[in-house]
Parts: sequence; C-alpha cells; structure tokens
Amino acid sequence: MSVFYLVAIILGVAFQNVAKKPYTQKTQGRGVYIFSCMTSFVALLFFVFTAGKLSFDAGLFIYAFLFALSYMSSAVFGVLAIACGSLSLTALIVSYSLMLPTLYGIIFLKDPIGVGLIPGIALLVISLFLTNKKGENTQITLKWLVCVTIAAVGNGMCSVTQKMQQVVYDGAFKNEFMIIALAMVVVMLLFFVFAKERKDIKMFINAGWSASISCGIVNGLVNLLVMLLSGLMAASVMFPLISVGGIVVTYLVSRFYYKESITKSQSVGFVLGLAAIVLLNI
Repeated sequence: MSVFYLVAIILGVAFQNVAKKPYTQKTQGRGVYIFSCMTSFVALLFFVFTAGKLSFDAGLFIYAFLFALSYMSSAVFGVLAIACGSLSLTALIVSYSLMLPTLYGIIFLKDPIGVGLIPGIALLVISLFLTNKKGENTQITLKWLVCVTIAAVGNGMCSVTQKMQQVVYDGAFKNEFMIIALAMVVVMLLFFVFAKERKDIKMFINAGWSASISCGIVNGLVNLLVMLLSGLMAASVMFPLISVGGIVVTYLVSRFYYKESITKSQSVGFVLGLAAIVLLNI
C-alpha cells in the first residue's frame, strides 16, 4: 500500500506541473489569476467535503492569511514561469523551496542539522548556476527568473507557515487551517480576476476549466495521500522520493512530449539538483 500511495503522490505532483503547460499555450501566458482561482476553489471544495466535523479557532486566521499570500504567490507566478520558460527547470527550481522550511526548523525550532545539509547546499548552488546558464535553445530570461524565484519562495513559505501553525496548535486544526486559507486565496484572486481579466473571463474559463478542476482535485488528493503515507513511511525517505520522482516525471513529459530541450550544462545542473534535494532531506 505504501508503494501505491507513493507512486500516486509522485504522479499527482507531476500532473499539477504538466497540466498547466497546455493552458499557458492556449492563452499565451495570460489568464493566470482566473486559472489559479478556479484551481484553488476546487481544492477548497475538496477539503470541505473530506474534512468531516470542523472546529475553528480565531488564532488560525493570522496563519491562514500568511499561508494564503504565499500560496497565491506560488500559484500565480508558477503558472507565469511555466508560460515563459522551461517546464522541467521551473519544477526543479521551485522544488528548492524546501530549503526555507529546513532553515526555519534549524534556526527557530532548534532542529538538528542533518549530515546532508552542507553538501546539499553546495550542490544546490552549483545546480542553480548551471541550470541558469543560457543556451541557444533555452528560454532563460529575466522574466522567468523573477517568476520562478517568487514561485519558489511562495511555495517554501507555504511549508513554513504550515509548520508554524502545526507547532502552535500541536498538530490540530489541519483541515480547518487549509479551508480558511484557501477561502482567502479564492477571495484575493477574485479581486485580481475582476481588476485585470474581467474582459476575457469567459475565454480563460473555456480554455482552462478542465485543467483547473483536475489540478484542484489532484492537489487535494496529494495532500490527503501525503497524510496517509506519513504514518507508514519515514519523512526522511518519503519527501526526497516525492520531490525527485515528481521532477523526473515532469522532465520526461516536458522533454519527450513537449519537446523542450536543455543544454548539457543544464542537464548536469538538473542531475545535481536532484542529488541536492536528496541530501537536504537526510
């Protein structure tokens, strides 16, 4: 059963990356707010319908608000990064966001420093240098660098905020926290939808409703399966396998289906990045 959960999670993580690509191709990188809003709304419904009995605490709202800002930044700029750059390299760079919760744990929670932290950081720095070298057939632009950096920081801050909430509430209110946060995300994104995309809402919905619904459902399922698997497999094994597996599947799809090409130095950086992810989790 553990293997089934693990494979399903890896495929789910990769699917969320891959499903955004055709939408960005249809809309030429536009309509990111409506797409992110629809995806977040579906994920919200998933948590509502699978949560069971709910109990809320007023203190949850500050953590939910911080999570909502981080989640929205990651969702919007993640789509923008995929629209203007490589799908596989975007997935790799965003995965480096795990450094933020790791550093938060070491600095503020006094977590022990793992043996793989220093070599992992060293490989990560080398990987960043190699993957961001321009080549003739690659799309390493300033816009992509800005978008992928914001997406990575936002993704990492989601994990930090979740960790903060779990520490303060001793692991309670997980579903309630996600429901409040995702509701905030939907409301904030709706503001941007009507402020910037209202003239083309119908077109963007027609172009992305199937992908956004799929991503929202898969996002909820992945979170549910991670909670189930965490009770069957050590976190030090589970999270590296999920991260690396998701990136590899995304790379294979982007390389052989979308025909994206990367340079030799970027390929080396990609491999070193995978090694860095494993070491940082040891």
